Amino acid sequence: MLRDEEAATAVAAGLEAALELRAPGLTATTQLVRSLAAQVSRALELDEHEQARAELAACVRDVGMLGLPDAVVLTTEPLAADDWAQLNRHPGLGAELLATIPETRSLAEIVRAHHERWDGEGYPDGLRGELIPVLSRVIAVCDAFVAIANDRPHRRGVGRDGALEYLALGRGSQFDPRVVDSLVTALTSRPARAGSAPPSADAGRSNGPPRGGHGRSARPADVQRALAELEVIPAFGPACERALTAITSGGASGRSELTAAIESDLGLTVVVLRRAQEVPGRDPVASVADAVAALTDAQIRTAIRPLPRAAFPWQTRFEALLQHSRVHAQAVARATDRLSHTIEPDDSDELLTAALLHDVGKLVLARARPAYAARSDARGTPEERLREERRAFGVDHASLGGLLLERWGLPEKLIAATTGHHSGRSGMTAAAFVQLADMVAHHAHGDAVDRKAMVRLAGVWGLPMRALRDALFDLPHASGSRRRRAERSPLSARETAILRHLGEGARATEIAHELHLSVSTVRSHLHNIYAKLGVADRTQGVLLATERGWI
Repeated sequence: MLRDEEAATAVAAGLEAALELRAPGLTATTQLVRSLAAQVSRALELDEHEQARAELAACVRDVGMLGLPDAVVLTTEPLAADDWAQLNRHPGLGAELLATIPETRSLAEIVRAHHERWDGEGYPDGLRGELIPVLSRVIAVCDAFVAIANDRPHRRGVGRDGALEYLALGRGSQFDPRVVDSLVTALTSRPARAGSAPPSADAGRSNGPPRGGHGRSARPADVQRALAELEVIPAFGPACERALTAITSGGASGRSELTAAIESDLGLTVVVLRRAQEVPGRDPVASVADAVAALTDAQIRTAIRPLPRAAFPWQTRFEALLQHSRVHAQAVARATDRLSHTIEPDDSDELLTAALLHDVGKLVLARARPAYAARSDARGTPEERLREERRAFGVDHASLGGLLLERWGLPEKLIAATTGHHSGRSGMTAAAFVQLADMVAHHAHGDAVDRKAMVRLAGVWGLPMRALRDALFDLPHASGSRRRRAERSPLSARETAILRHLGEGARATEIAHELHLSVSTVRSHLHNIYAKLGVADRTQGVLLATERGWI
C-alpha cells in the first residue's frame, strides 16, 4: 500500500519526466495508457486505491528504459534480436528502481509483470494466469492497444478497430480475457464475445499492425481476408470418393466406413461438422462420429459434392502446406487414438476430432502472410516454433485456428482445444490431451519436442511410462486409426469395461474380481449389455461392439 498517494504521484511524475528527457517518444502515449487503465480498473470493479495504483503504474511502466543503452532506447529502426534481449530487461530494471523508493515500492511488482502473458509465455518470470498481478494484466492490455493503434517511427498504426481485433486474437493466450472484455466494453459500449474480434475491424486503418523489431505482424485486414478465403477447405479427391462410396454402401458398416473416410481429410471433417451444427434441436456437435450420426446420407452427400478438390501434384506452397497439414493431422489423430486405448477418456471421439483440427490456423497464417508458407527451415520444438511465429508475424497459428473455428460456428470445446494446444496448461483438458498427442506424433517422427513437458502431460492424464514408450515406438509404423463408430455407444462406462474384459477372454468371476464387483452384478450387467445390443451371446456382443468401435 502506498504511504502517501500524493507523494507517490509526485515521485512518479518525476520519473516520467526523467524518461521523457531521455527519450521523448517513450512517454508520448503514457497519458492515454493511464486513462485506459483507469477505465478498465473501474470496469473490473477494483477499489479506488487500486484504480489509483493502476494509473501510477501506467505512468512508470517503462521507467526501466533509463537503464538501457542509447542504441536500444533511441533507435527509430527495427531492433535486432540482441537488442530485443536488452529491451526485454526493462520491466525488471524498472521494478528494481521503484523498489528503492519508499513511495513507489508497491508499484514494483506491477511494473515487473506488465509484459507477462496469460498463457505463461511472457517475461521476465513466465508467470501464468491469475499469478500475474491484476494491475499488470490491465496495463498489458491497455499498453498493447495504444501501441498497436498508434503510429510509431518505424511503422504505421492500425487505428482503434484494428487494435481491438489484435487484442481479440490474443484473448485467452496473450491477454487476460476479462481485461480484454472490459477494455472492449469501455471503448465500444458493447460486451466482448469470448474469443471473437469486435465488429467493424476494417473501419480502422489497414496499413498494418506493428512491424518493427524482431519481426513483422500479420495485419488485421490480412487476417480478416484470410479467414474469409478459408470459408471452405479443399478436400483430397480419394477421400471424397471413399466417402461417397461408403454412403452408397449403406448399413452400419457403411456408416462406420463413412466416418473413417471423413476423418481422413481435413476438408471433409470441416464441412460435415459445420453441416451438423445446423441440425435443429441438437446440442453442438463436437465429433465427426456424432456429425455422421446426426446427418442423413443425402445431407452428407450434398455437403461433400461441391467441395473444391485439392490439386495433385500440388502447384503452390499453400497446397504443399495443406498436404503437410493433412498428413500431420492424421499422425496426431493416430496418436490420440492410440493414447485413448490406454487412458480411456470419456470423449475420445471429440478428442480425435480436435486432433484433426488442431493446426488449421497454419492455413490462416499462410493466407495472411504468404512468407509463412515458404518457411521450410523451422527448427525447435512445436512450442518454440509457436513463439517464433509470434515474433515474426505478431500472431500464432493456435490463436488463428481458434478464431477460424469460431467463424465456422464449431463448438467451444473444439475452439478451446485448438487455441490452447501449445499452452502447456495443466489439467485434464482437451487442449492438454491434443498437446500430448502432438508431442508423441512429432517425437515418433524424429522431430524435437520438450520431453519433460511430454512426460508431465502423460502424468497428468495417468498414462504409464511404458504405454508412452510403446506409443512413441509404434506410431511411425501404425497403419491408421481403428475403425470409428458412426453413433454413440448405448453402453454405460461400466458396461463397456465389462464387455472389453469379456472380449479379452475373461470369465464373469475374473471380471468381478478385476472391477471389484459381485459376480451377480457382472451377470446382471451382461444381461443388460446383450439386450441393448440386440444380441444373444458374448461372441455376438463382442463382434458387434468391435465393429462399431465401442471397445
